[in-house]
Amino acid sequence: MDLFLNEVFSFPTIIFTIPLIILTLLWLMAFAGLLDLDILDFGTDSDAGGDAEAGSAGTSWLEKLGLNGVPLTVSLTLIDIYAFSFTYLARKYAAPLFDGVLTATAQGAVVAAFAIVIALPLSALCIRPLRRFFITHEGVAKNELIGTICTLTTLSVSETFGQAVTPDGMVLSVRASSPNTIGKGNKIVLIDYLVAQDCYSVVTESELMAMSSSS
Repeated sequence: MDLFLNEVFSFPTIIFTIPLIILTLLWLMAFAGLLDLDILDFGTDSDAGGDAEAGSAGTSWLEKLGLNGVPLTVSLTLIDIYAFSFTYLARKYAAPLFDGVLTATAQGAVVAAFAIVIALPLSALCIRPLRRFFITHEGVAKNELIGTICTLTTLSVSETFGQAVTPDGMVLSVRASSPNTIGKGNKIVLIDYLVAQDCYSVVTESELMAMSSSS
């Protein structure tokens, strides 16, 4: 165990070990409903101005590498897993062959570079069958979804956090006033589209009925 830890926290493996630890924590929090799966997709899905240009550029390089069609979290995780695995094996079995030919730093730099070069196409290959699970629904204006009843998929929803799924499987970012009693699995209604935040304001069905009665 000590030998393994020494390997994964030594250069160049540590370059991919630390991101792998961070990504693992993100996945655990996403599975627990504490984070949105697309938390890293900033700048790749904007609607106006410079943000739209940045989003287009981000999508463009993802498409060129074959890493598009899934959340950026998925792409980065696959790349890091492959790069980490290659680096670990190369450092353990191939690097000793170049002792006396290259310095340890040079060996590490070469191994890390090759790891990324190998990880990108392998990740793109794995992403192909995954795209159908992350279908992008097009042709429906975002404000046309107002009034749709969804199911909250995160543990809670607040002014800054929340995610829900529509009956046809669309995953949406949602927001609600705090404090509230809305929890995972509750039915909520989209009542407004917040353009600046690219998300929906929601209330429970009972709250919507109360609002309708008072008006």
